[in-house]
Amino acid sequence: MRKVFVVALFVLFCGTFAVAQKGELGAGWDYLHVDCNGCSEASVPGGFFVDGTYYFAKAIGLTGDFQYHKKTFSDGSTGRVLFFGGGPRVKARMGKVEPFAHVLFGVTNVDLSDITGSISDNAFSLKLGGGLDVAVATHFAIRLAEFNYYLTKFNTSSLVNLNSQDHQNNITFGVGVVIR
Repeated sequence: MRKVFVVALFVLFCGTFAVAQKGELGAGWDYLHVDCNGCSEASVPGGFFVDGTYYFAKAIGLTGDFQYHKKTFSDGSTGRVLFFGGGPRVKARMGKVEPFAHVLFGVTNVDLSDITGSISDNAFSLKLGGGLDVAVATHFAIRLAEFNYYLTKFNTSSLVNLNSQDHQNNITFGVGVVIR
């Protein structure tokens, strides 16, 4: 848990710097649907995201993103997913409505625990998606929606691979607030 706090604090610090330099800081609730070959507990509703974007041009910026998801399964075991990544973001500024799209490259860490112990693994990740922010004040917006195709590359020999393939096709959905 301490590592999660340190990473979230780092992303928050970077986001604060971005806000001071023509950027924005977003945070909110996040839902994750895991690609696990039709398992009954594929949805992970308990998560959050924090992202910071620095816009070096009016519509083009560089985003850093952190996401945390945790779930307790019906058998008492737990699963935790961390994503940390970054990449370009393009945002159309059309008055109060601001749709955006991004490609984020990063690392995902999965940790699965039960009474016998825990297993953990890291893998390359890619998030391809976008969303819609609506400005409600000069320095404040609501993130109405953010959808991402979330590719993870846990290979078939990984103990946290849930679909027996060399990649997993996951989905995330988030809502939140943005300080600009």
